[in-house]
Order: sequence, then structure tokens, then C-alpha cells
Amino acid sequence: MNFRATPPPATDHTMRNLRKALSFSLLALLLAACASSAAPSPTPLPTATNTPAPSATNTPAPTATHTPEPSPTLTLPPTPTNTLVPFPGFSRIFEFNKAWIADNQTHFYFLNSQVDMNLYGTIAGEYPITCSPDPKYPNHMECLSDFTDWKKSWVEFVFYADEARTQEVDRRTFFTGLSDEPRGIPQGCEAEFRIYDGKCYVAYTCYDALGNYLYSYNNYPPNGNFEGFTGPCPGW
Repeated sequence: MNFRATPPPATDHTMRNLRKALSFSLLALLLAACASSAAPSPTPLPTATNTPAPSATNTPAPTATHTPEPSPTLTLPPTPTNTLVPFPGFSRIFEFNKAWIADNQTHFYFLNSQVDMNLYGTIAGEYPITCSPDPKYPNHMECLSDFTDWKKSWVEFVFYADEARTQEVDRRTFFTGLSDEPRGIPQGCEAEFRIYDGKCYVAYTCYDALGNYLYSYNNYPPNGNFEGFTGPCPGW
């Protein structure tokens, strides 16, 4: 009779060892699989990019700015200041005496000016005169003009203290007798006529359009004997 040897049944301990071995084998396979899948793939080299060179920008040259030259400043010379010439004024009894023509000049003589200085003036608004005290009688004054062709006898005298004739100091109208014009009384004047020592004399006072006093005139004789009032004197 033949007998085969029958292996002894596996024990529990053997089975546990077998299961452990299988588990380790599976774990090893999983780790290997993970490692192979996690291996880095080769990084491709960067592709050369054709970067165009920057194109030249046509920058216009700066435009030349015309800076104007500063305009020259006109400096005006200082305006001369006129210094007033002191003028004492004519005396209260200042009056015209007479006029005559000699040596191609017209002479005008005034009494009681009492001004110790030269004066300048115009007659009838256009004919210049120069006046100075009479060397023999300094209280009186003589004025000279180069004009001799007088058409009127009633003329206005304007006196100035300066030769430039800018500082007016007095103006009056007198009867010169240098023409055939009748004497009469200036317009705007009030007159009265008196008798002194048997002769007729006149006095008049003149006012402007507003009634303001301008000047007066008389030809009364000094120290004459007043004999009363009368009508207009002959020739007036």
C-alpha cells in the first residue's frame, strides 16, 4: 500500500506572514509606479523669439523760437519846472502916459509903475514889448516895441514877469493915440468926467463879464483944483 506524504496544514502564523509579504509587494509596486509617473519630463529649450529692433523715431529738431529784443524804453527828460519870478505889483496910481514912434520903434511911457525890474509883454495879443524902469525916473517905466504900424489906439497890454512870457502879472487896456481911432471908453467900463482948473479930465473903471473889477484909468492932474463933474470931454 502506497502512501503519499501529505503536508501538514498551514498554520495561522504562516498565513499572516504570507499576507504581509503580499502587502509589501503591492506597496512596492505602487511606490514604483508613483515614482515613474512623478519623474519630470524634459523641459524644452526656449524658442528663440525674433524681437524686431526698435525702429528709429523721427524726432523733429526743436523749432528755433525768436525772442524779440527788448524795445528800448524812451526816457523822457524831466520837465523843467518854472520858477515864479517875484513881482511886487504896480502901484495903485499906475497909469499910461503917452506913446510915440522914434528910431523905428514905438515907445510907451507909464507913470508910477514903481517896479524895480524888467518886464515883458504883448500888445493887442501879438506884438512883443520889453519894459524897464526909466533910468532918470525909476518910479516910471518905458516899454519898447519894434512894431510901428498901429491901426488902433485902444490896445490891450499884457505884462509878464519872465522873458518866456508865461507868468502873467497884469493886463490893462489903454488909449495910445497912435492911430485915428476915436478915444472913447473901453467896452465894459464906467466913466466919469471932471473939471480941474478949468480943464476936462476923465476916469473910468473896467469890469469883466461877471462884474469883477479889472482895472481903472484916470488922467487927473496931480494936486489939481477940482471944480466939479461935467459931460464927456471933447475927443472922448
